[in-house]
Amino acid sequence: MFIFITVACAQEIGANFNHEPEIIDISYLKETPVEWIRTTPYIFEYINGDKDPATSPGLDKLIEVKKEGYKIAFGFRWDFKKFDLNIPEPGSEREKKYFDVAAKILDRVGPDISIFLLGNEPNLETKDEDMQTNDKGYVPLVMFTKRLYSEVVANYYNNHPSLKKPDVYVGSIAAVFLKKFQENAAVSGLIKLAQENKNIKGLSIHLHIKDSSQMDNAFQFVRSMMPSKPIIVPEFSLFKLYNEHVTDELGDTPAGIAFAKKYNYSPHEKTYEWYSHANTDRVSAKEWKDFFDSRKWFPQHFMKTYYRYFKKYGVVLATYGFLSQSAPKNVGPKTGIWFINPIFPGKSLLPQPDGSITPNPLWFDDFTDIVNEGKPTKN
Repeated sequence: MFIFITVACAQEIGANFNHEPEIIDISYLKETPVEWIRTTPYIFEYINGDKDPATSPGLDKLIEVKKEGYKIAFGFRWDFKKFDLNIPEPGSEREKKYFDVAAKILDRVGPDISIFLLGNEPNLETKDEDMQTNDKGYVPLVMFTKRLYSEVVANYYNNHPSLKKPDVYVGSIAAVFLKKFQENAAVSGLIKLAQENKNIKGLSIHLHIKDSSQMDNAFQFVRSMMPSKPIIVPEFSLFKLYNEHVTDELGDTPAGIAFAKKYNYSPHEKTYEWYSHANTDRVSAKEWKDFFDSRKWFPQHFMKTYYRYFKKYGVVLATYGFLSQSAPKNVGPKTGIWFINPIFPGKSLLPQPDGSITPNPLWFDDFTDIVNEGKPTKN
């Protein structure tokens, strides 16, 4: 049993643009009451020379939204595992190269950041050996995170004393409800770093889950190690639930049979085949809602369930997928079903008569409600 110290705070809700700040669109931000945006660019696109910190359109977008009054949560995605890279040795030339690029990006957007995130899903993007204690007595991922803070973030703001320092969060740790991560040296080390370093505001976690029990498990574990510091949740969804039902037949219930008949589909068509149709031809908001209403597994108003947990466990900010990014036209049994989430799923829904993106009827109203409820002035 742990003691969770409740601290009075707002549970603010914002818009997540994931790793593509280039797609930020102020016109759609203004259709909701959000005040926060979050993005974590792929830093290896800058390290490898595909993008230039001095001219990147994505970084321009951040400067633009800041001028419009939005607050920015920003960090980098370090894809070590994707590129088959080990974390560099502390003080090495490779680490220096990486940190120099990160510093150049901060030179561009550092004045505009309100929250800095020390990573994005590092427990998924780091090689296993770099998440265990090495023969030198430290966990490479934890050491790299500490040095990213001291050598890049703290160094930048110490050298620019006129700027307001952003709140710094460790993370974002994914799938922390899984036992394999709860027993992982890097995950425990990152949470301890958040708890013990007085210069770090708190911890960031992602909640892509199947049900509320996984959410509860994740929060209980974090709060057992970090009882009172703030938590932020830059990404959350029912992604794991969607993936469990991609091979269901449309007509597996009376409601499903009625849906198939209404829209002229075979009741034996698989869910992933209907997703392929939606992402290829796009469907009306009515058909989209009718489909999910016909699914016995789909929990209505789950956005508000999330919000209840955010209040219970002291989440001060959560950001939710805002505009379509990945929406494959060829959906198969093993395709990751991310495209259900966005507030504006323009790659799946037919546009409105004026050509604008149709809001997602599954989430839009509840999202707007919790954004308004979470504003500091409402608490």
